[in-house]
Amino acid sequence: MGGRILVINPNSNEAFTAGIDRTVDRLRFSGGPEISCVTLSEGPLGIENARHAAEVIPHILKLIAREEDNCDAFVVACFGDHGVVAAREMTKKAVIGFCEAGVAAALNAGERYGILTNMPEDANGELRLLRAHGLDARLAAIEAVGVAVADLVDTPEVREALLGGAERLRERGAACVVLGCAGMSPFAPWLQRETGLRVIDPAIAAVSLAIGAVASAARA
Repeated sequence: MGGRILVINPNSNEAFTAGIDRTVDRLRFSGGPEISCVTLSEGPLGIENARHAAEVIPHILKLIAREEDNCDAFVVACFGDHGVVAAREMTKKAVIGFCEAGVAAALNAGERYGILTNMPEDANGELRLLRAHGLDARLAAIEAVGVAVADLVDTPEVREALLGGAERLRERGAACVVLGCAGMSPFAPWLQRETGLRVIDPAIAAVSLAIGAVASAARA
């Protein structure tokens, strides 16, 4: 099959990019596409609001345009799916966002899904995105853990916040949990063990879809 998938972290946090790279390493296999994870140096340390999102989109699009001839699929590694729709208008290569991919996986894992997000003010933007995609009908709830993007580091306090959010989603009827931030990816296996809930890591979901897209294009 071969080929190359470019995973774009649209914030400038190199630690996040390294975490995503470690997460998707299990999807690298002999004969499979190269999976390259890169950091958008022009981005903020964490995309915390609509202004940050608007600022990074032009840089995401420029990067995709620059790398189009060197890649077979692109993944935008942020739950806001920033620039995904616009990028699809400018390239014939697959462009996959974390939100669409993560929720698509959740729809196959249980009747109702919940989303863990960072801060309470993030929920409205995510609801708008889900409604735009037509993905809100089976949403049980969105729960904020009260930890900003840049503060998602492995501490007992962060683990307690994630665990509490997942338990609240269970109480609200969620059969599975979608992690609503790339910085939560390293916690996915632990959170699944602790809660017994199916935990969807959008990094795995999105890159898996990208691999499928590359394989489909190779057979065409």
